[in-house]
Amino acid sequence: METNTITIQIPSAAVKAESDYLQLGRYQPAGRTLNVNSRYLELDGKPWLPVMGEFHFSRYPACEWERELRKMQAAGVNIIASYVFWNHHEEVEGQYDWSGNLDLRRFVEIVKEIGLLFYLRPGPWVHAEARNGGFPDWLLTQTPMQREASAAYRAQEAHFFEEMMNLGAVRCNDPLYLKRVARFYNEIGTQLKGLMWEDGGPIIGAQLENEYHRIGPGCGAEHIAELKRIAIEAGVRVPMYTVTGWPTLDIPLREVVPVSGAYPDGFWQNNDAPLPPSGVYVFNTERAIGEMGNVGGTAADGPINKEHYPFFLAEAGGGMHVSYHRRPVVGTDDLAATTLVQIGSGANLYGYYMFHGGTNPVGKLGYQNETQRTGYPNDVGLLGYDFHAPLGQYGHARPSFGRLRTLHLFMAAFGQALAPMEAVLADGAIVDAADRSRLRVAARGAGAEAYLFINNHVRHYPQPDFHKAVIKLNTTQGEISLPAVDFPSGAYCIWPVGHRIGTSLLRYATLQPLSRWEEKGQITWVAFSQAGQMAQMCFDATTLKLIDAGGAKLTQNGADLILDFSTQKDIQRMRFADNTGNEHTVIVLSQATADQAGRVQVGGRERLVISQHVVYQDKDSLVLCAPASEDTRVRIFPADGLNAAATEECGFADLHFAAEQPGQDVAYRVLKDQPKAPAVKMGPHISWRTGPVPLMPEEDAFENTTRIAIEIPEALKAHKGRVELEIDFVGDIGRLYADGKLVDDKFYDGEPWFVGADRFACDGHWPTLELRILAAPAALPIFLERKAQAQLDAAPHRAKLLGVCAKAWRDLRFASALAS
Repeated sequence: METNTITIQIPSAAVKAESDYLQLGRYQPAGRTLNVNSRYLELDGKPWLPVMGEFHFSRYPACEWERELRKMQAAGVNIIASYVFWNHHEEVEGQYDWSGNLDLRRFVEIVKEIGLLFYLRPGPWVHAEARNGGFPDWLLTQTPMQREASAAYRAQEAHFFEEMMNLGAVRCNDPLYLKRVARFYNEIGTQLKGLMWEDGGPIIGAQLENEYHRIGPGCGAEHIAELKRIAIEAGVRVPMYTVTGWPTLDIPLREVVPVSGAYPDGFWQNNDAPLPPSGVYVFNTERAIGEMGNVGGTAADGPINKEHYPFFLAEAGGGMHVSYHRRPVVGTDDLAATTLVQIGSGANLYGYYMFHGGTNPVGKLGYQNETQRTGYPNDVGLLGYDFHAPLGQYGHARPSFGRLRTLHLFMAAFGQALAPMEAVLADGAIVDAADRSRLRVAARGAGAEAYLFINNHVRHYPQPDFHKAVIKLNTTQGEISLPAVDFPSGAYCIWPVGHRIGTSLLRYATLQPLSRWEEKGQITWVAFSQAGQMAQMCFDATTLKLIDAGGAKLTQNGADLILDFSTQKDIQRMRFADNTGNEHTVIVLSQATADQAGRVQVGGRERLVISQHVVYQDKDSLVLCAPASEDTRVRIFPADGLNAAATEECGFADLHFAAEQPGQDVAYRVLKDQPKAPAVKMGPHISWRTGPVPLMPEEDAFENTTRIAIEIPEALKAHKGRVELEIDFVGDIGRLYADGKLVDDKFYDGEPWFVGADRFACDGHWPTLELRILAAPAALPIFLERKAQAQLDAAPHRAKLLGVCAKAWRDLRFASALAS
């Protein structure tokens, strides 16, 4: 599609942030500060653009916390967020449990030891697809509404979910309810004593309640203010308090910051087809709440007031959970384009839900998952909470891990300049998710410097190719016109304009900045090219002296020095000196290589590390997480200062780790292959849906399943690390049993089921594993991605194991030996 020229007016200066409206920023430690103004966070007096990732400690084994937290840090996550599920810790009234996998204090201590920060989300109602939204059963059974639950369910009462959320005596300033909340908050405060920011600890903030929509006396702003008072009295004294800004903005003014969400799809809808084009892919500077759904039947009641409040996100999709009736699989591009658009729209805190998956614990009183039969709108898995997250239920790193990290590294390296910059839309931009007539472009900039954000990806709705698009920026130094560029469908990128590398002026680059660091006045500047697009840097030729173009094609056009880089090479390097004589290095990576790139410190120096598998920092060492069956390569830049065993390629140390053992196909035996699909039953009609959705089959349906015994190879049973099964099946629901005990489950969605089977071994004993696959009814009214639906339709009796294989994963500690 041919396009007109796109023009953007860059603000002449950053808008001055309002710093005296929000009554936050209290409780600071000696020598450090963390403040919130109307636009961004300030850490120790400097603008800060952090990444926050949700990881539920009580849904993950404590013995694996440190490893997974270090992997999140390697992904560029700065802040770990976690709900504290009331029903996980006080399932029986008055009996608190903070031990083992529920040890909140130990989890936060590990966060601190690693050098991360922590955001506390204590509810008391959290939702999180948990039973009763995290409320213990005993809290609800003492209300008349809950005692009538079963009768209301049987009557298919249309507003039952809304009634459950309102429950007259809870989620309001009822004295008895507040007394119980205070007891719970006091328990949390006791567990976390000495770990608050003011004490030198990592806890910088607290979110009060979640998805809160009640208004009126004793509710709304009055209730949130009371929760804040109780939290502070309990010892939760932090510089930042937040609330979800949906579905109402009835909040105590100045006392909390409303936060947003942005999911590229949702499992709570009742559509059995792809949802309409999502607004998360459209640049929008109005601080509107993203695609959160109408929680409780109430849509968000307007945009956040951007004169007083910054644009922070607490629930941007790191993936998406699946419900029984709707099973979306969000891809890497879906997630990364969402992130890029929100940052381009002005977001200055990016919080993912979820960044790491987990497993629901089984309580003393049963399963802890949300169900329609307990009055909630969705049936979700009993145990599995993988969420298709960048790090899955057992720590498996998906491709989204690397792609999102490219954005996180950018935010870390350039966020101090980016955070104060105002977001602006292109002239004539249309804020309409369905509009396909124009290339979507926004900028954040001030004066003569800007970052262009461009998106041509929309989930489920391929955009047109835009040919020879010309983008012009009006800046305080005049008009800057970028070359005509083709933007293929699905492309998204960030380009710098008017950027300084030392004293040299980069007029523009059609490369996406990845990272930068400075050492003794010398800057290493890293960027990457996108497949099928121009990879060009244009410098003011008077501001630099080229030393080594590294194979880039040079063109001199008046005062412009243009370097065209090959888009076929994995790594390219060029070097130059600026006007002061300082020498700088530019590293240009391909998109695929950038997806493998991280930042580490080795030998006291900042370095770039490239590997197809996760490499994380552990004090002075690096740890490579890789399959034992694969030869693995790790490259580190710069190579100087590392021992002579490393060889150089474009200045990189090139290390190779040989495979230790072959991969294993797993033997299995079909024990029973006479599945019977259960009859479809529909749940109650929730008012904010167009109709009811099917109920998850009851337990007796699992007596008629395809049953398969899985035999772990003997060679893997001796392995000390992760033994990962990759199970491919078709059907309705898969359940995995260890010695007859249910240990995991998965609604079929067409994606591989990754299972850390080593978790089920104990003291050298490996249990007998059995997979049961429930057949899918022929006319099951659910949403599946097109590929998954076709695979299911092609399966004999719609329940079949397609294959299972196993990998042993190893953690190789290697960097401490490299430093010379």
